[in-house]
Amino acid sequence: MVTSLEYRHVPTGTLAVLAQRLGKAWASPATWYRLVRQNGWRRPRLRVHPAKPQVGLRTTRPDEMWHIDTTVISLLDGTRAYLHAVIDNFSRRILAWGVAETFAPVNSVAVLVEASRGAMSSETAPVVLADAGVENVNAQVDELITAGVLRRVLAYTELKFSNSMIEAWWRSLKHRWLFLALSR
Repeated sequence: MVTSLEYRHVPTGTLAVLAQRLGKAWASPATWYRLVRQNGWRRPRLRVHPAKPQVGLRTTRPDEMWHIDTTVISLLDGTRAYLHAVIDNFSRRILAWGVAETFAPVNSVAVLVEASRGAMSSETAPVVLADAGVENVNAQVDELITAGVLRRVLAYTELKFSNSMIEAWWRSLKHRWLFLALSR
């Protein structure tokens, strides 16, 4: 049972109790640990799940793929500010951003339009990688898509990758700048 692939997910101490329930062996967990150590038995530790990809999405030119997201910043007076931003995958540059008092889809549209004004001319519209939030999936953003200004891909819905590039930028912004400035 110790070296069996069938029981590789069961910890050694629990394996001792399981063996007793199945009527295969009557020994305490301490005895099991001692026998594993004395006999040099190696538990099979093969990874059951496939390895997660280490390299995310990579583009070959500017304005090929953008990431958009919104984050909430709680202010000292108890109010909230909603920060919208678009980041370019190739250059890692913030293309457009905006702060709003309300969480409205029109704010995301304004940031996308501003980013598209500065985009390099190309035969294809930029692909916007977004999460499936209401700020990214709505009638106003759909109008931009049908007009050919951009194309949208939803993270974890149409693509197996997450929108981690902009999420990492939010984390950096908050923990390296905003939270430090507020604590002084």
